[in-house]
Amino acid sequence: MSDPHLQEELLFAGVRRAAEAFDPVPAGMVARMVAVTRDVADHDPDLELQLLLVVERSDELVGTRGGARSYTLRFGGEGVDLLVRVGVSEDEGRARLDGWLVPAESAPVQIREVGGEGRTYDGVAEASGRFEFTDLPTGFYRVSLKLADDQMFGTPGFEI
Repeated sequence: MSDPHLQEELLFAGVRRAAEAFDPVPAGMVARMVAVTRDVADHDPDLELQLLLVVERSDELVGTRGGARSYTLRFGGEGVDLLVRVGVSEDEGRARLDGWLVPAESAPVQIREVGGEGRTYDGVAEASGRFEFTDLPTGFYRVSLKLADDQMFGTPGFEI
């Protein structure tokens, strides 16, 4: 077996089998991602989605009896970074979203539910670039900001 292309194909097939066995795609994930993509194309076809990086994920105790999970996401592109921390209360199905825009500037912020009821939540980033939404129902959301010079910054959909 000296054909390097055949060896490569066999290696990729082995990696594919291992991924399917030990880390399969979650049920319904493909359908949810198709819905997110369709939603973006329907509502804002010119918006380029920014790069998403998962920065941190943790489980922590909150309150006196309940638990919560939290994670931090970073979106970046074209000289703008957006750091978002999401905390979800397991018992109540509610979430808190805190955001920080870099470079800091005051800007309108909109959080829009992807699919579902299509709810929107409006807020404003302070001059420090910080904003918060303290009581969101869990679901799939996108964050959009209107920056200086009418530059739009939008995130891909993410689940909270």
